[in-house]
Amino acid sequence: MADYSKVRTIITQDAEVDDQNSLRHFLLCSNEVELQGIVQTSSKFHWIGVPGAVKPEKKYKDDFESEIPIESGDYDKPYRWPGTDWMWRVIDDYEKDYPNLIKHAEGYPIPDYLRSITKVGNIGYEGERENPSDGSELIRERILDDDPRKLYLQVWGGCNTIARALMDIQSEYEGTDEWDALHAKISDKVIITACGEQDPAYREYIAEEWPGIVFVKTLQMESYAYPWYMMPESESKDTLKCDFMKSEILNGKSALANDYCTWSDGHYYEGETDDNQFGTNLDLAENWFGARIFGLPAAKKYDFLSEGDSPTFFILFDKGFRTLEDFSYGGYAGRYYKKDEVNSKGEPLNVWDVCKDSFTGYDGETKEIESMWPYVADIQRDFAARVEWASADTFEKGEHRPSLSITGGTDRTAAPGETVMLHAEAASPDGSDLRISWRIYPEISTCDAELVYGSEYEIEGEKSPAEHGAIGVVISQNAKPGDKVHVIVKAQANGHHKLTYYQQVIITVK
Repeated sequence: MADYSKVRTIITQDAEVDDQNSLRHFLLCSNEVELQGIVQTSSKFHWIGVPGAVKPEKKYKDDFESEIPIESGDYDKPYRWPGTDWMWRVIDDYEKDYPNLIKHAEGYPIPDYLRSITKVGNIGYEGERENPSDGSELIRERILDDDPRKLYLQVWGGCNTIARALMDIQSEYEGTDEWDALHAKISDKVIITACGEQDPAYREYIAEEWPGIVFVKTLQMESYAYPWYMMPESESKDTLKCDFMKSEILNGKSALANDYCTWSDGHYYEGETDDNQFGTNLDLAENWFGARIFGLPAAKKYDFLSEGDSPTFFILFDKGFRTLEDFSYGGYAGRYYKKDEVNSKGEPLNVWDVCKDSFTGYDGETKEIESMWPYVADIQRDFAARVEWASADTFEKGEHRPSLSITGGTDRTAAPGETVMLHAEAASPDGSDLRISWRIYPEISTCDAELVYGSEYEIEGEKSPAEHGAIGVVISQNAKPGDKVHVIVKAQANGHHKLTYYQQVIITVK
């Protein structure tokens, strides 16, 4: 039976090494959402080939073309093709971790369910959507179902299998009496969270026939993909370096993490070219594209490699932020803005792209960087805690995130010059000491405000009083009706993994 309190989602992926990493990471977190499909697709980077298919002249510019030159193969033979068997091997590893994972959190899907929803989609070549596939049929059925929830379609490769599902719906219903209502319903129901545009299917079909569908480009590539070396030294960067990865992720405690790929670690990937064998081609550590193009440093053995696609699901997780209420509000996967774009018919598109935020690193210098970067340390520590769950055979042997709530709720009103008192209540299921911290989010607040009565309060888990922390928010005298102040509240446990949970308070000026 569906749990309507959970976000539901389908993964589509092209099987690149970082997609395989992302799937392993996702399955350790799969209790957070209701997963309804794992579908392999193609992209401009990976395809199986179709006899007689001809590669056309390039007609679109994708999000990666200007940064990383990509060699393209012909459409009639495989190009960097890893096969499809790997998906079931990953689920086999999940099955080994599953008995302990369910002792730490409810909601983990049973392994056989995962096998039942794992499908091969349209994999012929870049943008291929010639015929229905098992993957497109699964997506079509979910789009047409009566589930009242939004359907979040993750895109780690191309959009072609999603496009094929929508094409089949259009072919079946266009011209019928129910078409207009169905088209409007689907345009509101489907939300695509995508690691950019890795084939032409969104521009050529979805944007033209379904312009209202939300398309969020979760391209936080400098934060959680190959170029992370260019980011400021900070806690987030510490958790991507080899020492953390070796001790916290690659420690032998999780079958899923055991085959997670890092730099120069010996992992070999079927079908990949030599210049993409990051685990076995040791020359790449010195001469990888980041070093050649961006002048980034050589990679060390066991450094984090990439999960460039993972922000497509980080944006869906309940971490206390209000991202899914409005993508401009920010959160675990960063902050987004709606682009002013139209299709070839002049119809407005519903495309969202990444915003940058101010960030201060260890050197004290403040820079404008990807808005996900401050949360990478939280993401990595949560990852590490779940790796530990896989070998912890009782709840007491693991660490678990704290709870956090704001007395009176997270929506407030205030007059100009008024002081709003906020009271936070937090608790740790492990009895850990907790720290609550508060900050105003200036990039999305539309008027000035000031925190008073101190910025941090120490509390003690189970021994703490009912009121765990309080702060005053002074609204500017110059604030105008409708202005908003966003206050980010963070509870952090004092355990080994320093697990966190957030709340986002919005104060509207009346």
